[in-house]
Amino acid sequence: MENIEIINDIDNNIIDSIIFISSKSEYINLSINNIKHYIEDKYHKVIIIKDNNQIKGFLIYFLLEPEMDIIFIATYPNDKGYGKQLLLYLFDDAKNNNVNSIKLELHENNTKAKHFYLNNGFREIAIRKKYYDNKFNAIIMEKIN
Repeated sequence: MENIEIINDIDNNIIDSIIFISSKSEYINLSINNIKHYIEDKYHKVIIIKDNNQIKGFLIYFLLEPEMDIIFIATYPNDKGYGKQLLLYLFDDAKNNNVNSIKLELHENNTKAKHFYLNNGFREIAIRKKYYDNKFNAIIMEKIN
């Protein structure tokens, strides 16, 4: 059974789990200091999802009404519905905070993530040319509430 928690305090076990899950993605590069910064910053939220008391995914987003930006979302193992549950939490939080736009950027080669977001109501709105390593484009996506 899944449950979602907001992380408000530095907990090394949680940080280690987030680092492990992020290491399974070729498109996410997080450090311990990054995660601590996100947890401590009042404009960022760090959310985890657990199944049988084990962390299976995380979501980091930036909330500055009336907009919200997804910074990172990752799950491990994949294709178990954890990402969808995290997004549903995000959509509820957006509604509760009168957010009318949720945005994100992703690597142009991350087709699995692009498909996931398109299936969850996002649309492409722009391209940042050569954004990653001065070589790969970033796709900007948005969901309007």
